[in-house]
Amino acid sequence: MVEANNTTVTLQVHRFTPHPERAERARGGSPFAKKSSPFGGGSDSAARRRPRGKQWVQEYTIPARPSDTVLDCLLTIKRTIDPTLAFRYSCGHGMCGSDAAAINGTPTLLCTATVRDWAKQPSTAPEVDDEGFRRTGDETANEPDVPVENVENVENNITEGSLGVIELASLPGFPPQRDLIADIDPMLNQIRKLTPYLQADGVLATTAEGKVDVFEYLQNPEQLAKYETLSNCIACGVCEGACPVYAGGDAFVGPAALIWASRFINDSRDTKAMDRMDAIDTADGVAGCQSVRACSLQCPRGIDVGEEMWQIVAKVRER
Repeated sequence: MVEANNTTVTLQVHRFTPHPERAERARGGSPFAKKSSPFGGGSDSAARRRPRGKQWVQEYTIPARPSDTVLDCLLTIKRTIDPTLAFRYSCGHGMCGSDAAAINGTPTLLCTATVRDWAKQPSTAPEVDDEGFRRTGDETANEPDVPVENVENVENNITEGSLGVIELASLPGFPPQRDLIADIDPMLNQIRKLTPYLQADGVLATTAEGKVDVFEYLQNPEQLAKYETLSNCIACGVCEGACPVYAGGDAFVGPAALIWASRFINDSRDTKAMDRMDAIDTADGVAGCQSVRACSLQCPRGIDVGEEMWQIVAKVRER
């Protein structure tokens, strides 16, 4: 099917420009202010505090096809309309995770979200009754169906006119740096604290002839399967933005850090599994997970984050 080129889409972008830092803040602030701990990088909640700045919503209406990605649309805007629009991307193919943002309120990747899947017509907005409550599906279940000819007219209008509206904002749970760029350093710092690398015993295996044993870390398929899926995590932050505990600002290490910890706990070659479980067996570790499983909904790498979280929580408690 050949897509029409005379269609448009409207992007409603929640923009943000930070205020310049004051001179005294740049110098370190008051000498009598409370100092951060010398053993850490300061409070994670402070690092996630939203900076002050100018906030506004800006609309852009551009030509687009249903198969275009939201990233394609943003690049069109930046190259032809507004070069000041800020967003982050790298590979553009869902492999790096750098372009995570909120589309219509849902954390996902800009480069994998298509206009066809995310554009919504103004008429699809939830209806509100006289008392200000949204109408539920049960209340509209008995309403008459739209006539077939009207449905065809709607489809023709979409084909020849507007594809709809897409709302964009920076990734929830992280302080915005500018427009759609979120500061994900708090998440990366949490991952680093949990030593996201293989820790073996350091003993070099040798053969009977005294040569290096190249099969020292050979694994069977069952051992590989325990952590292989988890190794696909690209630390995009989508699961953290979807998590109501982490994005809500509560003290919680977050699902991304726990996934990285679980990846090495399940690795048969790693010798620090007990130490890793001790590190996450805290009030802001596995105890902070409320098993909402919203973290699984939009993972770009297909990881069932909620199930993996349940598995690591059970393993920590049973050890």
